[in-house]
Amino acid sequence: MNSVFLEREELISLMILTVFSRQNMFILGKTGIAKSAIINVFSSLIKNVKIFKYLLTKYTTPEEMFGPVSLSGLKNDRFARKIDNKLADVEIGFLDEIFKGNSSILNSLLMIANEKVYVNDIEIIKVPLISLFGASNEVPDDEEMDDLQALYDRFTIKYISEPIKDFKNFTSMLLVEDDPAKIKESFNYDFMLDLNDLEYVFGESQKIQLGPEVINVLYKIREFCQENNYYISDRKFKNIVKVLKVSALINNRNSIKVEDLFIVPFMAWEQPEDYNLLKKNLDSIIVESIFNNILSSISMNISDAFDNVIKDLISNTRALYGDYIKCNSYLKENQKKKLYIQHGLIKEYIYKLNKIKNQLELELANCSNNKEYLKITNLFKKKVESNISERLDNFKIYYNELEKLDDKISTSLSEGDN
Repeated sequence: MNSVFLEREELISLMILTVFSRQNMFILGKTGIAKSAIINVFSSLIKNVKIFKYLLTKYTTPEEMFGPVSLSGLKNDRFARKIDNKLADVEIGFLDEIFKGNSSILNSLLMIANEKVYVNDIEIIKVPLISLFGASNEVPDDEEMDDLQALYDRFTIKYISEPIKDFKNFTSMLLVEDDPAKIKESFNYDFMLDLNDLEYVFGESQKIQLGPEVINVLYKIREFCQENNYYISDRKFKNIVKVLKVSALINNRNSIKVEDLFIVPFMAWEQPEDYNLLKKNLDSIIVESIFNNILSSISMNISDAFDNVIKDLISNTRALYGDYIKCNSYLKENQKKKLYIQHGLIKEYIYKLNKIKNQLELELANCSNNKEYLKITNLFKKKVESNISERLDNFKIYYNELEKLDDKISTSLSEGDN
């Protein structure tokens, strides 16, 4: 699918996570960027599933969604619907322009989307629905959101799809086949999923335990969202954990890594204008936690101001050394004492930086050996590697600078003693 739908690696990975974790997904994007096509092709690559697709309008009726009223049932004073091949009788549902539907239709989706049940007259039917996909070129405004919040919250994963940006990909898009039937013909059907695959992965994934490191970061994310008026319901957090467990399993791991939490921003936003800032802040929380976890393995704690402390140490040492270098043979006791203190600080931070540097190099080597099987988690892995590499480069610069100063001050103190 990535070879056909260009620049959609994140979206396709999230769709895979959606069906494996039995969640629902909403895709937001302007018209003409293949939202419907990608859902249609993706859902057709799961063998033996029934699919219900419908374009909603404000005139959509319950009969269109859930089937006509049974005439034989009416004769027996029953108001039951014939649900065959309608939304309550399929494994995959796709509702295009979902928020164009009227309130009665949308409210009728609540139990199907979450509890996976449909009330048909007096009968409560357990529906086979695995995942409900919704697409739209807009989200409800503030006034509409009051009525639709419950439904909106049932879409655990939300994705903002944008037009192709890269020139090479844009050119390929113009040349590639866009007939869904012909696209599907090009796929190797030996690799198609089936219902047993979905059931197996979900069942096995939910056996994975949630570790304390991941819980701590989730709590930090929750605190940040509460403090900044980003609403994530308790139900959403429970569903987030299900997705994280699936991510771990299909990446051939028996535990959730903190890196998996980079998925959370796709499940945390409500209004599209909030997404970029929210993602930036949540990514920062996650990256900092990963970095602190690395340092904890060498019993090293550094404050947020660690970089500034080192910069100040370098700056102050240069100034102090510059003041005394011309008269190192005639150092007074208080001057010598200052240099000794500064020298001791430099030695301490050289030791710390060397430990950090070695551990980051080891972590980078471990990262390169760990294989991820989803495009999106490979992107997360690269993000982590890039962040570690950037910090490693900074610490190497600090380390080299302090070693030079250490040599100079050692020489000065030696000459002063002589």
